[in-house]
Amino acid sequence: MSFDFVRDAIEDGCYEPEGVYLTAPFEGQRRVVQEWGARPEYYRRYVVGAKALLGHNGVDFDLAPNDSIIAADSGIITTIGNDRERYGRFICISHPWGESLYTRFQEFVVDAGQRVRRGELLGYFNKMPQPGQHFHFGIRIAPYVIVDGWGGYSNPLPHFPPTSILLDSG
Repeated sequence: MSFDFVRDAIEDGCYEPEGVYLTAPFEGQRRVVQEWGARPEYYRRYVVGAKALLGHNGVDFDLAPNDSIIAADSGIITTIGNDRERYGRFICISHPWGESLYTRFQEFVVDAGQRVRRGELLGYFNKMPQPGQHFHFGIRIAPYVIVDGWGGYSNPLPHFPPTSILLDSG
């Protein structure tokens, strides 16, 4: 017995039992500057849910100052906040499949509680990022466990269209 949805998404942007399909949270192509799981010795200092992180629990992209940050999928904005230690100004969006995290905003153009659609503008990347600070994106796919060593996050790269990301070879 063969099921087409196991091989291909029914349509771009739909989630089905085999996975979550996202739009990149930026326009065009961007270079990955820190991959999922990188630098475990550094990230061990961060504790989420009483457990130290096992490594980088998202993916960092090289965005230019004032680049647009867009919703990777439709959902409801649950949190707009400021984490001075790690993420700077950030947004969390709740989706039927879980949640997404977007960081280091200069300016927001949405409000907490607002419904957003896939590809909708959320705000703009920090105009003066400090050295080593890049746009961080993370996803939690339900059901998730906060004390898994990743803070419940999953690697978002497999959920993006390959044409939106640039990986360094080597």
